Amino acid sequence: MRGPAFHFMRQHNRHAASPLPNMPLDYACMDRNKEVIALQQRLKMEMRFSSEIYHVKQIVKRVLAFLKTNIPDLTSEDQMDLRLVFSELLYNAIVHGNKSDINKSVQLKVEIVDGMIYALIADEGVGFDYLRLLARIREDDNLASEGGRGIRLVYSLTDQIAFNVNGNAIHFYKKVASHG
Repeated sequence: MRGPAFHFMRQHNRHAASPLPNMPLDYACMDRNKEVIALQQRLKMEMRFSSEIYHVKQIVKRVLAFLKTNIPDLTSEDQMDLRLVFSELLYNAIVHGNKSDINKSVQLKVEIVDGMIYALIADEGVGFDYLRLLARIREDDNLASEGGRGIRLVYSLTDQIAFNVNGNAIHFYKKVASHG
């Protein structure tokens, strides 16, 4: 079963980005708070966890450790960008998506393909009008503007983002630099 269709919000030439690949986005159930790491053609990390805000810091640490282990030349700038992006998106999924309902979960998938990072963060909430937010971002790309500040930040630190039709899942792509 394939996941929901995604609406691509933008692509810019920050790192001569290519479109997101046709990645399988299955929604198979996983035990809460369990991490599944699979080594295939792509390096992959998947987890599902309950909507409790205290999980965010630890999960971001695990994601960054996974990325640093598998991309040894990940720059400190990219590490900081990714820390901000994952923190913001996980926080949004818990607080805004699932309304901090601990009976709802957040799904996280991270894949590494040739120095490119692809991630999916999905919640069980009803979603939001991401097209309206996108229009506001295009009109005023000021990070100090109220409303949608976190998505504006993610928008500025990634190469491409996409939302599913309901607005309760975001997929991003980031090409990372190397030290060399």
